[in-house]
Amino acid sequence: MSDAPFLTKERFPVLYEEDEPKAVLVDIESFEAIEVILDNLFNREMEPEDVLLANSDALQKFLSQAKTEPPVKNWEAALDEL
Repeated sequence: MSDAPFLTKERFPVLYEEDEPKAVLVDIESFEAIEVILDNLFNREMEPEDVLLANSDALQKFLSQAKTEPPVKNWEAALDEL
């Protein structure tokens, strides 16, 4: 499989309305691949780690902290530092 991102506007024709992008056309093969990806995301089993985090107070603390801090300009560099 290619390392190139699958879901990009550059990959599919974009429909414009009054010079604003409004929709994307996909071929049947791409639609079927997207359908499989979405089906896998929506119907996956919860991971044990997800359950632990969802049931802990830590998630609410992380969310509260994230809402009060300003966004990082270079999130990739900040992530690399971790």
